[in-house]
Amino acid sequence: MSISRAFAALPMLAPLLAGVGCSSAGGSPCTYCDGGETDLSGDIAEDFPASEAGPTAETAGEAVASPAEVGDGRPPTTRDTSPGETPQLTPIPDGGYRLVDDFQTGEAPGWEVLGEESPSGSPDDWSVILGTSGSVFSEGILDADNWHIAYATAAIGPDQIVEAKLRAVDFYAEAPSYVAALFARYDPTADSGYFVALRGDGSVIVRRRDHGISASWGSGVDAGIRAGVWYIVRLEVIGHALNAFIDGTPVASVIDDNPLASGGIALGSLGATMEVDRVSAAEP
Repeated sequence: MSISRAFAALPMLAPLLAGVGCSSAGGSPCTYCDGGETDLSGDIAEDFPASEAGPTAETAGEAVASPAEVGDGRPPTTRDTSPGETPQLTPIPDGGYRLVDDFQTGEAPGWEVLGEESPSGSPDDWSVILGTSGSVFSEGILDADNWHIAYATAAIGPDQIVEAKLRAVDFYAEAPSYVAALFARYDPTADSGYFVALRGDGSVIVRRRDHGISASWGSGVDAGIRAGVWYIVRLEVIGHALNAFIDGTPVASVIDDNPLASGGIALGSLGATMEVDRVSAAEP
């Protein structure tokens, strides 16, 4: 089963990309990109540049690092890509995928859970279960306060094409703070990486997670996301550029001028239960 699909979807891009390419004069990130309102008070970092973001609902119950303690001490600088640029799916190289897992063996031996020892590959919150179409990797705890992250132990280079067929089974509430997410360049030792999130309010966003603190540099894009629906989610992280796609259609494109250096593939949820049918990673 191939999960990379390219769509001739130009007529669909206008509504999806309405929130993309939002920046102030000079290329710096804008503070409020969608009418001057945050999504909700618990997710206030949502509409601020990553360098200014403070703790959000996503860091509830977690240790919060000060700016000087994050990464190498330099605040991340981010900006949207130039207006009018429409990202295209990057072709999978001739060498193919570095990682492919469809969980049909009924196990997930190549995965670990952040903060837990799980040599059996079947931790309490993440486990392989029998779904309607076969075995799926499932996160079944509807926890509104803490992230539940599983990461692949396979090594992959810093330039990545990460893709998964996944769905949010349920959201804690129809709010942007509650997400099912696919990570690229994720480092479990630092709890840092980039992720594209399907959110409880139906939107999609790309965010940067740095030492357990998640922040973004723009607003989410209304993509009509619904619980229970399967989506092909792709996140490409190539050099400084991050491009996200849902079912082959671009939904977010940003440049991180101080990018995270390296890491692998991961899956995560906050205030959502989720299932993953297949996940893959390639080096462009």
